[in-house]
Amino acid sequence: MVKYQVTLSQINTQLRKTGDLPVFSATLNRIREISSSPESDAMALAMAIMKDVSLSAKVLKISNTPEFNRGVGEIRVISRAVVLLGFERIKNLSITLKLIESFTVAYPESGIEKLLLRAFLNASMARELAAKAGLRDIEETFLCGLLFSLGEVCVACCLPETYEQMRTARQNGKKSWNNIQLEALGGQFSDIGQDLAQSWGFPSSVVRTMDEMTADESPIQVRHQHHIVSVSHQLIETIYAEQHQHCSIEQLTEVLQKSLPIANEALEQSFEVACKLTADMTDEYGLNMSTLVPKLQETGNLSIDDAIRRAAYFFHSRKELSQDKTNVIQPTTVVSDPTKQLNYLSRLSELTAQKGSPHDILALVVEGIQACTAFDRVVFCLFRTEPRSLVFKIGEGSDLTALERFFTPATHEDSLRLFYQILQKDMTLLVTDVQEPGWLERLPSLFMEQVKPSGMVMAPIRVRKKPIGLLYADCHHRAIKDEDFACFNQFATQARIALAHPG
Repeated sequence: MVKYQVTLSQINTQLRKTGDLPVFSATLNRIREISSSPESDAMALAMAIMKDVSLSAKVLKISNTPEFNRGVGEIRVISRAVVLLGFERIKNLSITLKLIESFTVAYPESGIEKLLLRAFLNASMARELAAKAGLRDIEETFLCGLLFSLGEVCVACCLPETYEQMRTARQNGKKSWNNIQLEALGGQFSDIGQDLAQSWGFPSSVVRTMDEMTADESPIQVRHQHHIVSVSHQLIETIYAEQHQHCSIEQLTEVLQKSLPIANEALEQSFEVACKLTADMTDEYGLNMSTLVPKLQETGNLSIDDAIRRAAYFFHSRKELSQDKTNVIQPTTVVSDPTKQLNYLSRLSELTAQKGSPHDILALVVEGIQACTAFDRVVFCLFRTEPRSLVFKIGEGSDLTALERFFTPATHEDSLRLFYQILQKDMTLLVTDVQEPGWLERLPSLFMEQVKPSGMVMAPIRVRKKPIGLLYADCHHRAIKDEDFACFNQFATQARIALAHPG
């Protein structure tokens, strides 16, 4: 017991040093408060999420993936996502996104993304199984699956040397994983996870599912949830070769069928759905898809071997698809890694929460785009109505003089007509390469003579339907790449959300 208390104290001390972890997040604390209040509605949850610019953009993007959005049409605002996809599902998605973002930013060298993505894989699979079994609260089952390995995640982050020694001992195969945990930590991962989750205010019904003993002493709903998340976790551990003893899918299905009306094919079907959801999450955060590719092995069990091969093929295919999107031609300018973009998004969220001025918000957005992409120039131009004009206001990059000279009140109306149309129609214009047929004739001649872009993108910034300016980025001597356009779009979306935030 003394050793366990020392372990828990070390973890808490390390976590307190990192103030941006999800448990310390004002956004998640507010979301939990709203969730526990019977008077809360969809708009209350939407407003809480919108205060976090990074979270808002990611919730909208994930909400529009085929696995989440099944025929309800494009979702453009958070409140509609809450109404169409459900209060609890959006709440749990928010918790997941903050968990992944916070741990990967706080511990970039820990390799923690593997455990976090498998936690999401477990949560998604558990939710599908709960739905197939007819459980009353499938969204809470998702949360149970997400937090089931919380103890291991925190040990890996906070006590990395101890965790590596434990993994080495496990690979030797001389001791059981439970015994290794007891010897190294003085307790189980589940004990640590329960203590932390309880102290952070998660529901007791969720906390009790994290350990077999507490689950067995709980109401039947908790027992059912524990059976689902533990079986799901066991299958994932088997597929990813984390344990020496292999249970077949048939055996795991029989375990569930003792207490739940689960069909024979439910486990495999749920795992396939979970794989698709996890791949989408991995793409969104720019994490390494390789961590999800299981090592090909022959376990001697046909169903497990088949699941391993199918998972390896699926994730490897998604990995190649992602590489095709981003690595067709490497830009000469170094594009930042996902961690840098996450840091800018976090700074933008903090600035929004602190009621930063519109100028400060837009300056950070312009700086973020320039730092996280291969664009040579990024500017924000202010729209004025009297007299109508676009005026250079904020800029980052090289050779901004040409843009400052063009975007002034002195520029003739005819040369700005295209830009005014973009503002009026609230549309984003992407010109990947100005040499493509038709563009040189359509683009303003004065603009092309003075600014000389090779590729450019511009997006209107509107607040409460009123245009306030234009966000612009370009490249000097090369076409625009898909990954740069995607990053530009993400920052533009976050700028709109931040500027729409009251206060």
